Amino acid sequence: MKYHDLRDFLTLLEQQGELKRITLAVDPHLEMTEIADRTLRAGGPALLFENPKGYAMPVLCNLFGTPRRVAMGMGQEDVTALREVGKLLAFLKEPEPPKGFRDLFDKLPQFKQVLNMPTKRLRGAPCQQKVFSGDDVDLQRIPIMTCWPEDAAPLITWGLTVTRGPHKERQNLGIYRPATDRQKQVDHALVVASWRRAGFPGVVRGASW
Repeated sequence: MKYHDLRDFLTLLEQQGELKRITLAVDPHLEMTEIADRTLRAGGPALLFENPKGYAMPVLCNLFGTPRRVAMGMGQEDVTALREVGKLLAFLKEPEPPKGFRDLFDKLPQFKQVLNMPTKRLRGAPCQQKVFSGDDVDLQRIPIMTCWPEDAAPLITWGLTVTRGPHKERQNLGIYRPATDRQKQVDHALVVASWRRAGFPGVVRGASW
């Protein structure tokens, strides 16, 4: 099954009892994480907090908290189908050229899957229905959770961060926990430290608005 967007996926999850809406006000500071953690450990549904305390934007948690929802997110009906997806991802991570005609024939299905992955440039997308720029940018409007009592600030736990070091031109795509304790700036101290050690200014281009 294919989904047009996240809303389409959530509709299916709710129809199959895999999504629970929480209408009560829940605090993103520690409380929301505690509820999500207990639900995850129990193998429970995805959680949509519709009224985060102090915010107007809902929060979705535990979306891929079970193998079944992971399979559903990849358009598969059966959890066992994830093994084939895993084999394909492993092949794409470290592809090896065919060793002969027979090997080429055996790997043909994997090569055909690559043809199904071209990128498409769109003029508009659901994620761009609301765009804030300039003075309208305010990261404090986003109900980012504080997960642990000793966290220095609300942290984007699964944010994908694109960085480039001072010594190599290549870029890196990694999962870090940048802080959002300012209105227009996301902080990632490790990146700043590496640039300062190299003698460059500690402000990373593109990290603030």
